[in-house]
Amino acid sequence: MSGWARERRGGYGFEQSVVNGDLSYWGFWKGLQYAAEGYSPMNTLAQILSGRCDNPGHRILCLDMKPRAWEVNGRIYRHLPMFQIEALTARYCLPVKKIDGQPYRATELADLLGISPEDYLDRLALGKASYRAIIFSDLALTPAAC
Repeated sequence: MSGWARERRGGYGFEQSVVNGDLSYWGFWKGLQYAAEGYSPMNTLAQILSGRCDNPGHRILCLDMKPRAWEVNGRIYRHLPMFQIEALTARYCLPVKKIDGQPYRATELADLLGISPEDYLDRLALGKASYRAIIFSDLALTPAAC
């Protein structure tokens, strides 16, 4: 059983914890940035993917992400294909549901992306695995890791 399959069953290893920590941190700041740019919390994912927001027009002041979030953002957008970025954005950048304060379920996120829940979970797992390969391959090549 792969590490990502164990994760879906609740078992986390060190590398998966680092990946989830980075992606959660990135998602928090990216989500705040989306909200500051006028994306509605009720329909954020659809608006983000279509490039539209509730508050059109030029905005001079904007919320900026922290440097660590920009590093994660750069890795994601430089190295991952769009279908993985969409899955990671859906999972980590959306606010909780306004009605009950709970995160969106995988079935709801899959519906927003127009794919099956199984495809969404596969894309999310691939996105996490791709991000993990990026950060841990860099670490393996440094002299400090030897």
